[in-house]
Amino acid sequence: MISNQVDPLGRARWEVLGLFADDDAARRATTWAREVLESASVDPSGQQLRALRALRRADRRLSLPAARYLLTMARGSGEGAEDRAASDRSRAAARRRARRRSPLLE
Repeated sequence: MISNQVDPLGRARWEVLGLFADDDAARRATTWAREVLESASVDPSGQQLRALRALRRADRRLSLPAARYLLTMARGSGEGAEDRAASDRSRAAARRRARRRSPLLE
C-alpha cells in the first residue's frame, strides 16, 4: 500500500545524519549538540525553546524538526522516545484504519 503520510521523526533523523555524514554520525551529532548547549549555558530539559534557538543559530542548515530531534538526543531520551513515538504512530494508524472500515464489511 502506498501512503502519502510523512514520518517527521524519520525525516529529521535522516537530515541530522546527512549533516554529520560519517559512520558515527548520530554520536557525533549528539556530542556537537551537547557542546553547543553547554557553551550557550542552556539546559536542554528546562529551556527547550532557547535550546532549539541555540542549535539552529549554531548551524543554520538545521530545520526545526531536525533541531528538535537533536535536542531529544542531547537530553539522553533519544532512542526510547523514538521507539515510543513509532509505537504511538502505529497505534494511531490502526485506529484510523479501524474507523474507516465500512459497516457493510462487518
